[in-house]
Amino acid sequence: MTYARRRASSYKSSKRRKNSAAGDGGIGFVPRNELNVREVFAQRAARLGYRILESRTAYPDYVLGYGPTRLLAEAEYRTSDFLRHRHDIARCDLIVVWEHDLPYMPVPVLELKTGETHRPRRGRPPGRLLGPRGT
Repeated sequence: MTYARRRASSYKSSKRRKNSAAGDGGIGFVPRNELNVREVFAQRAARLGYRILESRTAYPDYVLGYGPTRLLAEAEYRTSDFLRHRHDIARCDLIVVWEHDLPYMPVPVLELKTGETHRPRRGRPPGRLLGPRGT
């Protein structure tokens, strides 16, 4: 039984092409967690008009320059993760996410999947996101 020899990278490159066609802007992969979202934002920040002045592990993740203003930004995979992690919303000027899954947020949300910035909307978060007794 003979087997046809293939290039070692043929599977990887065909998978990359399929993922790029998924509307991710040609990044080669679809983010699956917060760290991936940070990688994508670092690649796209200049194109979106932001300068990364400082990147850190503690909350908030970034100090950004946007024109003459400085912004504190937090990166999350989904908007609901921001609430689940119980971050202080008063210390954040922008939330950078891959997937915006809430109809409200009191701060602007930059959704990298679509490149859209969702303006702040007032509202009370549903209790089910924070769980019983806000935990």
